[in-house]
Amino acid sequence: MKRKHETQETLGSRLMAALFSLFVSVPTAALIWLWVNRELAFWGGFVSSSYLLVSVAIFALIAFVVPRLFPSLLGRIWHGMISVNRWFGW
Repeated sequence: MKRKHETQETLGSRLMAALFSLFVSVPTAALIWLWVNRELAFWGGFVSSSYLLVSVAIFALIAFVVPRLFPSLLGRIWHGMISVNRWFGW
């Protein structure tokens, strides 16, 4: 019989997860923000940079609250970005 090895995340590990999230979430949020603005520029629109800062803060909050979910969530976001990129043929 296998026993589940459950560990509790400490405050330090959660803070490290939030810090690491900044290294990967800032480029992710920036790419999404640039893609949205590139499409909106075609119709004369623009998304302000405050949306970029809010999305980075949301990524850091998710990484702090549920550190085991964050890598999976970020992987799904990147997979979705690649799928949309291929679908539009950019």
